[in-house]
Amino acid sequence: MKNSADILQSIIENEARKIKESFKGDNYFAVQNIVRRLDVFSSFSGGKKVTREVGELFNFGWSNAIRPFFAELNLQTSHPFVEITQQDIAWADSAILFAGKLAFCKQIIEYEKAGFLEIVSPTTSEFGFRYLNPSVGIEYFERASADFFRENIVKKIIEEKKAKTKYDEKSIHKQLKSIIRNPYGKYISYNTTNDIDEYYNQKGHYHMLLLQGYDNFNTKDTFGSIAYWKYVDLIELIIGVAHMHRDACIELVRRNRNVDMHNVLSYNWFKDKTVKTYSDYLDVPVEEIEQIISCLTLSSQNYEYYMDYPSVPPPIYFQTSNNQLIRSVAGCMGNPIRLLNSELKRKFTKDYDEAVNRREDRFRRELFMFFPDQRIVKIPREINISFDGIKTDIDAVVYDTTTRSLGLFQLKWQDPFAQSMQERRSRISNLFPKANEWIDKMRIWTQSFDVKTILNALQITKYAPNARAVDNIYVFVIARNHIHFTGVKTNETVAWGSWYQIIESQAMVKANFDDPIKEMFVKLKMYSPELRIEREELPIRLNVDLKFGEYRIFNYE
Repeated sequence: MKNSADILQSIIENEARKIKESFKGDNYFAVQNIVRRLDVFSSFSGGKKVTREVGELFNFGWSNAIRPFFAELNLQTSHPFVEITQQDIAWADSAILFAGKLAFCKQIIEYEKAGFLEIVSPTTSEFGFRYLNPSVGIEYFERASADFFRENIVKKIIEEKKAKTKYDEKSIHKQLKSIIRNPYGKYISYNTTNDIDEYYNQKGHYHMLLLQGYDNFNTKDTFGSIAYWKYVDLIELIIGVAHMHRDACIELVRRNRNVDMHNVLSYNWFKDKTVKTYSDYLDVPVEEIEQIISCLTLSSQNYEYYMDYPSVPPPIYFQTSNNQLIRSVAGCMGNPIRLLNSELKRKFTKDYDEAVNRREDRFRRELFMFFPDQRIVKIPREINISFDGIKTDIDAVVYDTTTRSLGLFQLKWQDPFAQSMQERRSRISNLFPKANEWIDKMRIWTQSFDVKTILNALQITKYAPNARAVDNIYVFVIARNHIHFTGVKTNETVAWGSWYQIIESQAMVKANFDDPIKEMFVKLKMYSPELRIEREELPIRLNVDLKFGEYRIFNYE
């Protein structure tokens, strides 16, 4: 007998067919209309009274709305970018919101599988769900720490960079206004200047600094024989162009209220001309630009792989024919790194795996920056331990020659999982069994051997020959992006934290003792979700009551 979740899943699959059936024209025009609507909504909804619910439905819905049309595009045929109608806009809104509701229902099913809630079906057309934990999940604190880093660290860096530049924003905007043309009173064209290009190139760089994931790899890592920094540089350039284009579109609409933003914000491009333009501008071979742009483009080769994830950021480019691309401003302004890194993994698996293996060294070096004092010994490589048939390694070791504190670290560079419950389960299964096993091995090892043996095995005496004692041992498990999960208990004798939580705790918790290793341990423990939840106000879950077709889903209690 089917349970409520199984019944809801069947309904979702049946209802999803209505999206494709609702549009009678060519698949290309459905894709075009959805991208246009997504671009305008993403760029300008902040200035209107758009509810959080509608915003989330757009985030979850765009990919599910576009997918059935994208799957059946005729790539042999190119199409014009025709003027949009109010009927087109209304259909796109309806398709995205409907698809968003279905995607939300799928997410609710995934939440039930994860044990977050339970679903009941009081009638054949109604589905209610109840959260099993009245509080927002502890994952909230992970996002809060990442937001702290972006708002208080990265934005400060950006402001310092801006202060050193020579650009006069008012002058640039005046120049931009002067170059805008309005063909037929409906569209936009312009030829930029070097000053305008340089200014917006900087804006693209600043935008990149705020994105999560752009630092996943070293700039010198190569994928398909092209260095990672070249991929990032081109994205920065395209983002800067998108900022310029959006500003130009805003100015044109102010000048001529008859211009519909949907007709000027998104744009069609021939792929070969786009590649040639960036190749000439950067003085880079056409083949390199083509490879990089392929990793920024949603295509027939990757759309299923990419769109399987819920609420994915839009891509920079949608490929609608063999030589035709739609550039999405929403894709440029969102997080195009998500598709880039996904494509590098899919297309260059060997290069990707090798780059991932090199992350630990960089993670270790960045961690050591929190211990600048010369009195602290920092072992520059991982330490392998073997005893009584047990083998393990220690990713990072620090020792304070004054306080005789010892810090042992396990470092995990896990990619962010966003909204995907499947990826969440994968992160948990990859992290905790191995981390807990490592903690037990550290406990047994440190209790089984004398101090001299431990110091020698850790190579501390190589850098500090006079080291003779260890007064306290502090054990850490540090993940790059995410480490605290609702429903997962952690060993309380260990400091668990994400990279962003280290940064936030170091900045926000005051300590008066002269012991940097102990200080990091205490501060990180203070930022554990169990303690933060006692002193911080959590957001309130919104009441949900969505209708799709003849069905309704809502939360109760």
